[in-house]
Amino acid sequence: MFRIRFSIFLSVFVAMVGLMIIAPVMPPLIRELGLNELHSGIIISLGSIAMAVMAPVWGRLSDRKGRKAVIVIGFIGMFVSYVLFTATMYAGLSQLIGGGLLVLLLIVARGLIGMFIPAVPSAAQAYMADVTDEKGRAGGMAFIGAANGMGLVLGPAIAGAFALIGLIWPLYIGALLPIVALLVVTFLIPAQKPVIQEKLPKVNPFQKGLTLYLFAGLATMLSIVTLQVVGGFYFQDQLSLTTKETARMISVGLMISGVAMIVTQGLQMKNPKWQPKPLILVGSLLVIISLSLFLFFMNLMVYYVAFFLFGIGTGFMMPGFMAGSSLAVGREQQGSVAGLVASVQGISAVIAPILSTSLYQLDKHLPFAVVGVLVILMGMTLLFSNKEKGYTTQRHL
Repeated sequence: MFRIRFSIFLSVFVAMVGLMIIAPVMPPLIRELGLNELHSGIIISLGSIAMAVMAPVWGRLSDRKGRKAVIVIGFIGMFVSYVLFTATMYAGLSQLIGGGLLVLLLIVARGLIGMFIPAVPSAAQAYMADVTDEKGRAGGMAFIGAANGMGLVLGPAIAGAFALIGLIWPLYIGALLPIVALLVVTFLIPAQKPVIQEKLPKVNPFQKGLTLYLFAGLATMLSIVTLQVVGGFYFQDQLSLTTKETARMISVGLMISGVAMIVTQGLQMKNPKWQPKPLILVGSLLVIISLSLFLFFMNLMVYYVAFFLFGIGTGFMMPGFMAGSSLAVGREQQGSVAGLVASVQGISAVIAPILSTSLYQLDKHLPFAVVGVLVILMGMTLLFSNKEKGYTTQRHL
């Protein structure tokens, strides 16, 4: 069991690092290529759209073809996509290509990365559901959540470290990591037979017992992405910081939040007694408190406390909505529901940047206020929801 869990953890971690390692170097690389911010936005957004669209496809495919096969395909696709993306960047920096062709190739390559990355977490989450029972499901999903959180924290850090050698070096690492993970998965994860032998109806995201957990996932991911996108602007304006002070402050804050998230999920793995609903409700309360601290105080230390509470809160909510979604369907649909969960994350990555920056232009407090209202609405809906039955009884939820 250890080698399976280690392989799943590494797979999800590498997929998240592959996603995050691009973000810190994209703005300077775009400037070096002579392109503008609009080009960067289009390239990144289309990649996120590809993630949202393909995640359910990979999830269903893992039900039919097996979890390991889809993870392997995902890593091979990530490697090829990263090689194409890196080669295109190199050609642009070397002035071998430029203009519309350069933009087109970057869009295609980033789109391919977005297409293949969700294959890994979708199949990995379904695999974890296969090897855990109902009582241990939240702990298993906390394991995946910890891998997500670690990738979220270390991805930009790895990018920053290798960017000291050269701006394009993080992309080299992005191409190398899938090969390392592919070797680990190939030799350590045993192949499983597909869980279904014939085509079943697609999982309906609006079916009873599932919708609320997907809603919880959307609220969680919108909260995380909103803080990442507008946090720098907000804290600079609130505390009248310089750009260097802002970069330092937001880096420390996100690091505190990421570490809190990882530790919280690590504790859940060792003591997986809590079930999805209480995990989400407690996490929601902590997230609301942290957003309130962001909104109603103008003090650096208070903000660091808020980052810490935010990390704990999202550390509860992530395994909560993952496990809740998994328990809402049967064994033969775990891949499909894992794909929906990954799709929610991709949708958040598309919506949050546009929505949060637009709201910020109206009033700097609006992004956090709107996210806070969304989390409250989600928490209240979950708290007062009828005791619905999916494939598990409410006492398990």
